Amino acid sequence: MISRSIVSALLLFGIAGISAAEDHFLHSFDRQRLTDVYFSEGANAGDIDGDGDSDVVYGPYWYEGPKFETAHEIYPPKPQPTEGYADNFFNWVHDFNGDGAAEVFVVGFPGTPAYVYENPKSSGVKGHWKKHQVIEEVSNESPQFLDIVGDARPELICTKGGAFGFATIDWSRPFETWKFHKVSDEKAPERFGHGLGIGDVNGDGKLDILMAAGWFEQPKEMPTETTWKFHSVPFTDSYGGAEMHAYDVDGDGDNDIITSLAAHDFGLAWYEQDRSGPEPVFRKHLIMGAKPGQNRYGVVFSEPHSVALVDMDGDGLKDIVTGKTYYSHHKKSPMWDAGAVVYWFRLTRTDKGVDYVPYKADGEAGIGRQVSIADVNRDGLPDIVVGGMKGAHVLIHRKSKVRQSDFEDAQPKPIKDFSTATARGPEAKIEPGTGKVAGALEAESLKVSKTSAGKTLVQEMKPFKSGKWSGGHQLFWTGAKPGDRLELEFTNQEAGDFEILGTFTMAADYAVIRCEIDGKIASGPIDLYEYPNVVSSGELKLAATKLSAGPHTLAIVVEGANPSAVKAHMVGLDYIRLRKLGDSSTD
Repeated sequence: MISRSIVSALLLFGIAGISAAEDHFLHSFDRQRLTDVYFSEGANAGDIDGDGDSDVVYGPYWYEGPKFETAHEIYPPKPQPTEGYADNFFNWVHDFNGDGAAEVFVVGFPGTPAYVYENPKSSGVKGHWKKHQVIEEVSNESPQFLDIVGDARPELICTKGGAFGFATIDWSRPFETWKFHKVSDEKAPERFGHGLGIGDVNGDGKLDILMAAGWFEQPKEMPTETTWKFHSVPFTDSYGGAEMHAYDVDGDGDNDIITSLAAHDFGLAWYEQDRSGPEPVFRKHLIMGAKPGQNRYGVVFSEPHSVALVDMDGDGLKDIVTGKTYYSHHKKSPMWDAGAVVYWFRLTRTDKGVDYVPYKADGEAGIGRQVSIADVNRDGLPDIVVGGMKGAHVLIHRKSKVRQSDFEDAQPKPIKDFSTATARGPEAKIEPGTGKVAGALEAESLKVSKTSAGKTLVQEMKPFKSGKWSGGHQLFWTGAKPGDRLELEFTNQEAGDFEILGTFTMAADYAVIRCEIDGKIASGPIDLYEYPNVVSSGELKLAATKLSAGPHTLAIVVEGANPSAVKAHMVGLDYIRLRKLGDSSTD
């Protein structure tokens, strides 16, 4: 099925550059669905039948290009459970035995064997392809299949047995077991590591191995026999992303690092390499974060579990292609049910520095663990091939010449005002001797008079190192939904005019709330979303009102959740503080 519309084309336009002073080009993508059945986390393209056209491989099928309307079985098809994961994650097309007919190399669920399916075309055998196990374990969720040692033939870069390394192939016997070469004693995550890539980091002409916590330097000689030096560099402030790339983003002559930050959550960044000192320094530049305010154009989506690098618009600079890996952790990921988008970020260099301009290529296909780029119709434009929980799709790249006014109207516009910015107050003044804020009414000590849903408990906050809490604890409310309310009693000792201050906890699964004092709305919506750390909101002004001496009620009402948040609607209150207006001693 091919999805085309004038409206969607206008929304998907991107810049192609200007070939002449008067020429302006826009880019759009036609979505062609090959199947809506979940067979694999990845799809790829290559010439399977030798007719010169690119075919598409997705799970047990290959689809004849350039129309992709006829599917052929490689192995017996079995739809995969969307409540679990497929046994097929990555596909590559390569002629392993040199007979002129390309095979399909499949890497399955992390930590399981990988197989080459032998193309039967040259032998004249019909039916399913012969299956060869070539390695007993492939771990890491972003393995690479390309030439790393400079022999003009691909190797498999992955982790195995808790070690980083790569597998080489005996090309005289390509269907026999490949040899894995451990490059370092640096420990790799078992099975489900995030963040892996290839690139020349130090400019010596040799490809190094990138990972979330640094990079392995390829030795000058005998890369399969010599230990690779490890350089510790934090290329994420979380657990790691997907494919990592070394590329000269800013045009200063050395390669920088491009990576997503948390494959099942949020974040896309490039790390600028500065070699002016005795040791290289990498400075993080956030392209897209967890909130609209963390992208210059207000774009945010979660689960960027695959990142491709390619010159999409022909301007000579490589752009980023990524998207939402829909349902990658099922309902555990933030914004799991948001649109299954595919984006490309156009690299621009100006006198003001580097910018990545985001363009939506599609809003339905999403991606899996593998974004593949290929010119599937031989028109000179790179197309996008994706597979995942949404099935398999080819996004056919179109380029059109337009008037300058249409070109300008189609460009993403920087966002200047974010009215929904998360509220923050000044940091609480915790006294060293007591570990508490002077005059604070600790929330865990307040009487809970009503809870419409869920439960409250006292939570110790010392394990969360990114923030500070008065008394080291908070009152934690869980199990609420929009509209639910929690009522707390507090006592005022002296009648007068007071400013009521409150300090809350902020995290990825916290709610948007409002507060009421004695039944009257005190504050506007307070967004308690924060990612990736658990932090304090600082002191927020909840109300300025007259208070009599005696008991009063603070009500916290759940309004909803930030679009980027996990919809758990949690609330954490550290303390409230009553500051008598006109009394500077209570500041």
